[in-house]
Amino acid sequence: MSEEIRSVVSALEGALNAFKSAGIEDTRIFAIYGEYLVALKLMPLGFDVEVVNKRSYDILLDDRIKVEVKTGKHEDGSSAASFYKGEQIKDGKFDYCVFVSYDGLQVKEMLVFTRHELEEVALRPRGSPIVRYPKTNPCILLRYDTLNQYLNSMEGLTKLDIELELNKHPEKFINRWDKIKVN
Repeated sequence: MSEEIRSVVSALEGALNAFKSAGIEDTRIFAIYGEYLVALKLMPLGFDVEVVNKRSYDILLDDRIKVEVKTGKHEDGSSAASFYKGEQIKDGKFDYCVFVSYDGLQVKEMLVFTRHELEEVALRPRGSPIVRYPKTNPCILLRYDTLNQYLNSMEGLTKLDIELELNKHPEKFINRWDKIKVN
C-alpha cells in the first residue's frame, strides 16, 4: 500500500503544479492531496495506513484508529478548518484530526489534534462576522500567523481556548505526529 500512496501523492503534486503553471487556483484537488499526504506522513510511524474517504473520517490506521483530514487556504495571515455543525466531533466519528493549511497550493503547515482537543470547536459554534455561513458552518478552528494577529482579529468576538493555545503555542500542534497512538 505504501508504494500506491507514494504514487498518488506524486501524481497529485504533478496536478497541483500543472494548475499552478496554468494560473488556475482550483483548491478541490488540494483536499484529496492533503488526505494522501497525511497518509504518507503516517506510514513511517509503523501504522497500517488506509485512505478510506468516508464522510466521518478519511484515514484508517491499524483497522481502528480514525483520522480526519481538514484542509484550509492560508490567506491574509490566517487559515481555517471547517467542521460544519460539529457533528463529527460531537459524535466521536474520528480519533485524530490533521489540519493541512496551504498557501498558493503549497503546504504551509500540518497541525495534529486529538478529537478531545477539538471538542470546544463543536460545543461553541459561532456566527457572523467570524464565520461566513453561520447556519450551515458555524464550527471552525482559526489559525493565525501570530497570537497578536489572532487577538487583534478577534477583538470583541468569541475566542476559543483551543485557538488561544494553538496560536500561542503552535509547536504543540505543528507536525506532532507523536500524538497519534493506538487507543
